[in-house]
Amino acid sequence: MRRKNGEKGQPAGGLGQPPELQAEQVLNPFRNDSQFEGVYEFLKTLVLLPVALLRGVLFVTALLLAYCLTKIALLGAKNVLTKPFPKWRRGLLLPVRFCSRIMLFACGYHWIHVKGKPAPRDEAPILVSNHVSFTDPLFTFFRHLPVIVTAHENLSIPVAGAIMLSMQVIAVHRDSPDSRHNALGAIKRKAMCNDWSHVMIFPEATTTNGKALVSFKVGAFTPGYAVQPMLMRYPHVNIDPSWVAEGPVIHWLLFRLMTQFHNFMSVEYLPVIHPTQAEQKNPQAFAERVRVTMAQALNISVTRHTYEDAALVMEAVKLKLDSKAAILEFGKFEKLYQLQVKILKHWLHKFLAMDPTKRGIVTYQDFISTLDLPDCALLGQVFSYFDRSDQGSINFSQYVAGVAFIAKHKKFKEAIEATFKFCGGDGDGLLDKTEARSSFREVIPSITNQQIHVLFDKMDAKKAGIISRGDFAHFIEGNPEYLLIFLIAKPDLLGRSKLEFDKDFLDVDRKLTD
Repeated sequence: MRRKNGEKGQPAGGLGQPPELQAEQVLNPFRNDSQFEGVYEFLKTLVLLPVALLRGVLFVTALLLAYCLTKIALLGAKNVLTKPFPKWRRGLLLPVRFCSRIMLFACGYHWIHVKGKPAPRDEAPILVSNHVSFTDPLFTFFRHLPVIVTAHENLSIPVAGAIMLSMQVIAVHRDSPDSRHNALGAIKRKAMCNDWSHVMIFPEATTTNGKALVSFKVGAFTPGYAVQPMLMRYPHVNIDPSWVAEGPVIHWLLFRLMTQFHNFMSVEYLPVIHPTQAEQKNPQAFAERVRVTMAQALNISVTRHTYEDAALVMEAVKLKLDSKAAILEFGKFEKLYQLQVKILKHWLHKFLAMDPTKRGIVTYQDFISTLDLPDCALLGQVFSYFDRSDQGSINFSQYVAGVAFIAKHKKFKEAIEATFKFCGGDGDGLLDKTEARSSFREVIPSITNQQIHVLFDKMDAKKAGIISRGDFAHFIEGNPEYLLIFLIAKPDLLGRSKLEFDKDFLDVDRKLTD
């Protein structure tokens, strides 16, 4: 029983409403659409197989030679990641840099057009670039031998990880706030001292297909120093070289590049950008100005996608779900909620459970079927909480907007406790099946005994025939939509006025659309 067109979604008791989101996502910057198809492509690949073999041998030889030369150059080096190399040791790494150029040549990048000039380090100690493929760091290594910021797990890559050490990298654990904080300090220390090479950062923190610039992390902009943008372009016809979340694996991408007559790559150095006094205090504003400048030069759009979106795309690919359905433009949510990839993946799995056809769309019937509750006016109001645009269906972004608003609300724990007490778990802190049946029936009169049994069993984690306060809270934390049922049916549970929860809604809606 859905609400009539034109009616407003029902506020969740004392919590308010989530922000309204559009149901359509258009751009997926983490997808490589290249297909190996057509007679021409097949015949060309067949003809170039001997060439690809030679290129493969050249690539592997250059990689192994670079590894050996790196080991020699770093003999006796101490504190590699914390102490700048003297000039003579950096000179020993020059052959390694040429090996990097040979690897690019083996990938079909025979010549690379370079526009503009890199600024002296004392003028712009930090370089920032868009990130499209594995070839980006190969070029920057060859041209600059910079200090780069990279994910800590990259140092464990056989052979390549050891070569990365020669760049005196700043390694970051993505999921550790402490690691990210320490990285900010390392960036500033290495940027302010001219004994180090340029600090090179890919502020998107992930690769894209080059069709948009996704949200920038602020690490490169927090020190408040001038930065010089670099633009990587890869004009192509038959093979998109982007190495993205939904795209070819690295060995197939290498094979496709090596079976082209020639691949195109160009690099442009933009003028140095100096932060204003206000931007030195607001690195996010500085990052956004640099991002817009780069996007205008590349003639592409900017979006609010982030690394978290790329992680969700990879998860969607594993689940055989249309990856576009998993994209949130996480930057919108980052302004409001402290969400981690782990909880987002959990919600993606839940959303997929409601979407058996894997269309990326959940209808009202899908929704109540998954909750295993009867079709009634109350459940229609609960669904309307997510479907605020009254489309009759919701996507993953709308689902996350709803559950995140509840789960991260300052009154969430209070609401759980109030609901537990309402169900009869007040005195002894335990809820038995009789109390549960009575409270469930009061809220949903049409609920069947079988549905009560199933719901009670879900909450009874220990299968002890009784629900503790902890079990109830754990279940609601993992399934916030059930909390909505009680809050909408009993809007006075938290004893707040309509004016208060409407203010919650307006605050969130305004921040999300800013």
